[in-house]
Amino acid sequence: MTFVELHDAPAKTPFKGIATRLSRLPAALGEGLVDVLETGARLREVSRLRAMSDAELALHHITREEIVPHVFRDRYCY
Repeated sequence: MTFVELHDAPAKTPFKGIATRLSRLPAALGEGLVDVLETGARLREVSRLRAMSDAELALHHITREEIVPHVFRDRYCY
């Protein structure tokens, strides 16, 4: 004869899931803010480099086609 023990699983309340999500909110907002600030600074750098002449870019060892990959080189694989 086999005996089976039945245990009542703890009831999952919807509030626990909501509380978990809400606790992650400040970190998510902070990460989003950092991304926005970094992107703004990078776009200003792209604008600054695009305003340079080809001769000035050559002094930085960059061609006009390489501006965006150069500015975002640590963020994306080009």
